[in-house]
Amino acid sequence: MLRKTLIGFALLLALGAAGVYLAFNYLDVIVKMALEHWGPDVTGVPVKVGQVQISPRDGRGSIRGLELGSPRGFTAARAVRFGEVRLAIDPATLSSPVVFIREIAIDAPQITYEKSSGPSNLDAIQRSIDAYVKQAAGKEAEGKGMPSVKRRFVIERLAIRGARVTMTTAGLRGQGINFDLPDIEMRDIGKRQNGVTASEAAALVASTLQVKIAQKVLTNMDLLRKGGVEGAIDALRKRGAATAAKRADKAANEGVVATAIS
Repeated sequence: MLRKTLIGFALLLALGAAGVYLAFNYLDVIVKMALEHWGPDVTGVPVKVGQVQISPRDGRGSIRGLELGSPRGFTAARAVRFGEVRLAIDPATLSSPVVFIREIAIDAPQITYEKSSGPSNLDAIQRSIDAYVKQAAGKEAEGKGMPSVKRRFVIERLAIRGARVTMTTAGLRGQGINFDLPDIEMRDIGKRQNGVTASEAAALVASTLQVKIAQKVLTNMDLLRKGGVEGAIDALRKRGAATAAKRADKAANEGVVATAIS
């Protein structure tokens, strides 16, 4: 009996060691699979990932070819295509309940803002993220949280640079008015709450981008009117300022500093 117990214990140790080895040596594959598997549940749209490279030794890495598809009912090929996402993670916290991310730098994202008779494509994605966050919080409160929900993150700095927006409607078939967004920098995401879930961080970033898009559109009414996107102009005029104020208050309450830096 003792011999069998020792053999079983040895097997458990071997499996545990193998798991640690796989987690550290195939971190790239694990992150790519997680993004493509959980991403659609969070955003409500298809998620594609080209390449992930993360070093478990120094915590630095990058994600290339990350795309968010269009919600159902919209015609654009995609909602967002990220250029390169660079990461700097504290490697000592990779296996901890709270992972410290020193920096996330997002370069040259291409964003399509498609306005329909109802909510825009970005509104649809935002609502999906918000609904996921609410559902996940309920499950966590009941003790039924999934591993992806229980893992929390503190992001010391998140920067979005060189973002370009195409504003369009279904009638324009992917064509529209292009404009650049000011660079965005956010600090200390999740610091006050001892970490946020990945979906909560995504919700905050998405809402900050929406605020910046609304502000930019509201300052370019004449240009957009000439481009034939009247419905989007009217909608943004009615809710742009109120939405920006509401989301800014939310960010402030969550202890996040978000500023345009150019």
